[in-house]
Amino acid sequence: MNRIQSLQQTFGEEVIRLDEPYVKKMSRDYYWYSPVLKKQLSGYAGDCVAIPRNEDELEELLSFAARHRIPVVPKGGGTGNYGQIVPLQGGIILDTTKLNEVKNIEKGFGTFGAGITLGKLENLLAETNQELRFYPSTYMKSTLAGFIAGGTGGIGSIEYGTLWDEGNVLGLTVMTLEEKPKRLTVHGKEELARYIHNYGLSGVIVDATIALAPKTSWQSMIAEFERWEDALFFSEYVAKGKHIQKRLVSVSAAPLSASFQPLRSLLSGDQHIVLLQIAPQDVDYVQQIGQSYQGKWAVDFNTFLASQRLRATDFSWNHVTLWRMKDYPDDTYVQARFDPEKFRLQMNELSAAFPDDIFMHVEWIKAGGQVVPSSQPVICYKADEQLFAIMEKCRQIGIRISNPHTYILEEGGKDDWIEHICAAKRVNDPYNLLNPGKTKRVEVTDRV
Repeated sequence: MNRIQSLQQTFGEEVIRLDEPYVKKMSRDYYWYSPVLKKQLSGYAGDCVAIPRNEDELEELLSFAARHRIPVVPKGGGTGNYGQIVPLQGGIILDTTKLNEVKNIEKGFGTFGAGITLGKLENLLAETNQELRFYPSTYMKSTLAGFIAGGTGGIGSIEYGTLWDEGNVLGLTVMTLEEKPKRLTVHGKEELARYIHNYGLSGVIVDATIALAPKTSWQSMIAEFERWEDALFFSEYVAKGKHIQKRLVSVSAAPLSASFQPLRSLLSGDQHIVLLQIAPQDVDYVQQIGQSYQGKWAVDFNTFLASQRLRATDFSWNHVTLWRMKDYPDDTYVQARFDPEKFRLQMNELSAAFPDDIFMHVEWIKAGGQVVPSSQPVICYKADEQLFAIMEKCRQIGIRISNPHTYILEEGGKDDWIEHICAAKRVNDPYNLLNPGKTKRVEVTDRV
């Protein structure tokens, strides 16, 4: 009997699933957004899927894996784009979605199990007149721990920043992968950074305490602009306006909105668009400002979304790339953060260098207390060399690139805390069993 068969015999078929089609499905995320990763990762799969029903069972699973030296890849909703949960050395795909307990909700914060989806959490919080500070556009499927271990920011980041900004993630419970797993209680910016955007390398998140925001009845708004400069100037005004309460400031250059299939009856498709979520008291003012920048507002946008069972966030962040790929399957994207003082010049220079290859898409966020134009430009992909040349040009002109075309954590551009993550991994995962191969800085030790 091999190790995986022994695992199933120990925990039962309800917890350990071996059926090949299911295991292959659970071994994938949205890495196919990248033509580079699509070629690199398509053949990988785990040996089984483990679905612990509670934290004690999780602890027993991790102990078994450590004793038998079986790799473990933690998985939430599987909505990541970088191959975070693709197993490079087989082993266990650890499905954490049943660890979804609501442990505590107070005014301003709450503690929740790793596997709770952000969509469910947002609905639960509404009953307490609260909401998430920010979340990814895939929040209906994304899990809390998956977001913390694989995400960055999202809708709401214009007010509250990213996962690394102090005051957002307040605490974590993390389990180590050892013969006798430990439960670590993690607080403080430096300690938390060992587990934020760590791809599950340094420990398995069991639960998280996060800050919450007061509930607001956000109003969705969308305007079209004939000139890109007008759309960009208007979005900047709203993003930087401290007197305007907002949750989303998203800008898509023409013709990206032409691929927003459900909005085709509402939009012309050949204009630049600004998509907003604004607090009710500021809607009239924002409409007036938008008109002063020659913007044309879609009438009754909220009503239209409700009638079509849509959310404004379905057309923001990386959903923009996804809509584009429905019409142009070979297209892809890069992640760029422009300099807030000279982003227009940078955009012009980048577009001039690749006039037919780039469609601008900007998500205004707050990072480190500063409002910045974060961007996910859509790329008309032709070859890997072209894609790498675009990213290199960005670096040359001062645009910070987070490379979404690599599964190596430190190569992705969000590596400020990589040494802290790897230091924690060496202690918490002594056999390098947690998602092995996703960093080049930790080598296999004592693996049999």
